[in-house]
Amino acid sequence: MRDGATIFEDPAFQAMLKKRSRLRWGFSISLIGAYIGYGIIGLQIPDAYATSFFGSSMPWGMALGFILIGSSIVMSVLYVRIINRLEADNDFVTRHRE
Repeated sequence: MRDGATIFEDPAFQAMLKKRSRLRWGFSISLIGAYIGYGIIGLQIPDAYATSFFGSSMPWGMALGFILIGSSIVMSVLYVRIINRLEADNDFVTRHRE
């Protein structure tokens, strides 16, 4: 390390950690809210989930479940891409090597 400073003492690294934490909590809260909302609607209005999805044999509950799982995957991919780009823009490891 240069001048005895560690990567954890770098103000830019601390700012990146805060930004990453805000993103992580934002994505987590939105997914948790979506899953809780799906469950609450299923408990409160079970007949709505049992009706046919646009005339098909698949019920609305299953279709919304697939959409929820798909959105979870998409949000996970987005999070990883955003964080990788954020960490690549701030290459702290190479700056703090001896």
